[in-house]
Amino acid sequence: MRQLFVLLFLLNGFQIFAQESNDHIKLFVSSRVDTTSKDVRAIIQLYENYYKSKPDSIYNNPYWNKKEKELYHDFDFSRVSIFQGGMDATYLFRAFSPFVMSVEPLGEKYQIRVLFASNTTNPKYIGSKVWCIQKLNAIKENDQWVLENLIVEISKKWSSKKSGVVEYVYPPNYSFDKKAADNAKGFCADIIKRFNPDYNSTFKYYVTNSIDDMGLLENFDFYFVGITTGKAREGMILTAKGNEYYPHEFVHKLLPENPNRGYIIEEGLAVYLGTRENKTEYVDLMNKLATNLKTSPKKINFKSIISQEVKYNGYPTAYPAGAGICELIYNLKGDDGLIQLMKSDTKDFEGIIKSVCSITKLMESEVEVEWNKTLEKYFSKSGKIEEMQN
Repeated sequence: MRQLFVLLFLLNGFQIFAQESNDHIKLFVSSRVDTTSKDVRAIIQLYENYYKSKPDSIYNNPYWNKKEKELYHDFDFSRVSIFQGGMDATYLFRAFSPFVMSVEPLGEKYQIRVLFASNTTNPKYIGSKVWCIQKLNAIKENDQWVLENLIVEISKKWSSKKSGVVEYVYPPNYSFDKKAADNAKGFCADIIKRFNPDYNSTFKYYVTNSIDDMGLLENFDFYFVGITTGKAREGMILTAKGNEYYPHEFVHKLLPENPNRGYIIEEGLAVYLGTRENKTEYVDLMNKLATNLKTSPKKINFKSIISQEVKYNGYPTAYPAGAGICELIYNLKGDDGLIQLMKSDTKDFEGIIKSVCSITKLMESEVEVEWNKTLEKYFSKSGKIEEMQN
């Protein structure tokens, strides 16, 4: 899944700390760093300038290299995770004081590592004390230092192999599994045939064996923020699972594009069409929400989950909630219903309800009833269900 953690730290304690600080964005530097070096000082200044230039926003940032800005709309691979879609750079620096751990030469490049950590000792917040250790390369472009993603240097000697629409990229010591790749090829072909027959592209699939190895591909030497086992990005999938078959992430890459498709439906489709390939994993996820609906109806209910008033309850609630909607629609309208859902405006609660009602011809109250029934099938006090229905 893309996101196993949410902003648990964004509670009053951290908000107060951030609001009380009026410090400008300023880096603290380890004594290990050789600040007598002109280049090292330039790299530190480059990094500081970047964080003063609204890196939480996507635009033609002058402190990032031109090639990656041309290749990718969202060119800083750490941006989404480090800012979590809502925090700005000033807030980040205030809540998690940045500390330059090292600036080291890497051939003709330099590599900077920066720790983002809060000063809290409160047990309530200590688990998210270290936000991340960000690592970036700096390269010369027109005699000016600019920033670069780590993935360029990390993967330049990796092997590659194409299978269907997937181009696998993996470390030299990795043993490529052709059977798993063939399964992936068949799965992708089926999704394309059913839902996106005009698809004519390919994407890279970077294979790593751990979340920290995958984190390096997104510029993290360590990360609490955004930690997960797989992510679909522009033109690529990153995985920490150490295999070639990741249906959930394949779905993200292969669905028809729709900027108005909201998070719940996007993830719901990936869970229902992808994660569901592993019946045990799918049932376990659905059972979590089904149990919450049964045991905590005042907090966990149709409105609170679909509106995302409750985003996290030991798991990201959008995943099973969206899958429940997809399962409901498929049971009533099949693939045609899912295609309509994929193309609908589902950015918010009202959009989701309007779309589902239009597709199923049910009233909102009936949709709620059917959604609850769909989840109820997965409820088990023991947490185990012998056989997945449908």
